[in-house]
Amino acid sequence: MGPGILTRYSKQVLGGILAVFAIMAAVLLYFRFRSPVGGVSPHEMVNDLYEWEYMTFTAEQEVYSTDVNTILLYFRNDAPDGVVWLSSRQSSFAYELEYWKDGAWHRMRPVVKSPQWSDTGGTPKTDIVNWNGGEITLHCDIAHDYPTPLRAGRYRIVIPDCEHMKGALADLTVEFEVR
Repeated sequence: MGPGILTRYSKQVLGGILAVFAIMAAVLLYFRFRSPVGGVSPHEMVNDLYEWEYMTFTAEQEVYSTDVNTILLYFRNDAPDGVVWLSSRQSSFAYELEYWKDGAWHRMRPVVKSPQWSDTGGTPKTDIVNWNGGEITLHCDIAHDYPTPLRAGRYRIVIPDCEHMKGALADLTVEFEVR
């Protein structure tokens, strides 16, 4: 009997296996070392809810250090009527972090599938903020959801697809600086 298939074609089999491992290593290295800054943000029109002039959306501080862990956001609805839903039928009760680069907002790539409000600060039991002074505090666990430390620059947190009245959706944002 002649040599077996592995003996006869050992160079080709070994070369194929090494090529597969090289491709897998290249893909893993790409995802490991790519920039945490992603593509341009799809959120162009922001903070334009009905009766927005009666609402405030702010971060606890205007400037954070690069090693920030959690950012607290405060939303207050002083509108004369109508509740605000901070999530809609199209999105979960989540947030997105974006970075200002080259004259446009860019999405940051999260390290988790969908960044959610932090449990450590007491996740809000509801995503509804009542009118006439309704308030909510949101805890964004940046260190858990995104690669840290953050680079210095201008950031914003986006809550997509919020709803006030008449089913109109709007993206809410709050901006802050990282130094």
